[in-house]
Amino acid sequence: LGPPGGLFFRRGAGPPENPECPENPENPGWPEKPVAPGIRREVAMISTEQVLAVAVLAARRAGEHVLGQLDRRHDVNRADKFDVKHKLDVEAQEVAMGVIRAAYPEHAILGEESADSPLPDSDYLWVVDPIDGTVNFFHGTPWWCCSVALQYKGEVIAGAVFAPELNRCFTATIDGPALCNGKPIRVSEVTDPQLATFATGSGGFVKGQFTTTFIGAIGKQVQRIRINGAAALDLCMVAAGAIDGYFEAGIYLWDVAAGGLIVRRAGGCAEALAEHGGYKLSYLAGPPTLFGLYKETLMPFMRVER
Repeated sequence: LGPPGGLFFRRGAGPPENPECPENPENPGWPEKPVAPGIRREVAMISTEQVLAVAVLAARRAGEHVLGQLDRRHDVNRADKFDVKHKLDVEAQEVAMGVIRAAYPEHAILGEESADSPLPDSDYLWVVDPIDGTVNFFHGTPWWCCSVALQYKGEVIAGAVFAPELNRCFTATIDGPALCNGKPIRVSEVTDPQLATFATGSGGFVKGQFTTTFIGAIGKQVQRIRINGAAALDLCMVAAGAIDGYFEAGIYLWDVAAGGLIVRRAGGCAEALAEHGGYKLSYLAGPPTLFGLYKETLMPFMRVER
């Protein structure tokens, strides 16, 4: 039940591929040198194009299921100050899982709505967030998405993020480019943090400190802080160069698995700065021009758990 040790998160969240991305020597298990772009030999046993097609189909089918039932925005199992547990979350996850199981019945699937369930033994793990930005969806804000990623032995090799109301589909494979609706995207080249926008979340609560505490130091350096409410989409905006950085404490693997790969394949840096158990991470992403500054600023707040 749960992840087989801390290495699961570090590799799953993705070590930096861009040679300009700083390493994280505090986390054992990260490679001594940044991973060069391109597919690793051990991944060559499976077609990344094939699994990406399944990821896209799963994300689109889940998103279309939700999009077709916007009149059920308030149909929830639970809603409180901290979160919304939506019935459509559960339904959309089943839709996505159905697509995956039809293609790869032997693969394991980790879904947000069933994260406490034991996982079968498999080198392949699909990571599904059926509605990232559920609170936004509940309130009628179109900033939400469906995220599907595939890990092989803990490393993300394909990912898709579909934003139904925005009609945008972001994709990447470990050996291919980052795309939005089929067109290549690239991280920002901004070098001056005072001209940078930075996205975060307001709900993370880690070790007695709110995300806003962690982000205070960054807020003094950048032009604007943005709280949009959907981590996967924020990461895709970093990949597209529309946002110049992202950090959140207490975010989950399913929120960042696909988006983190998309950032890295768009030339950016993305990694977990700390782990907090139960698939929970503190996660940072940005262009290589500013990532080192962000990381240097935030690492004093991190307590890497062994």
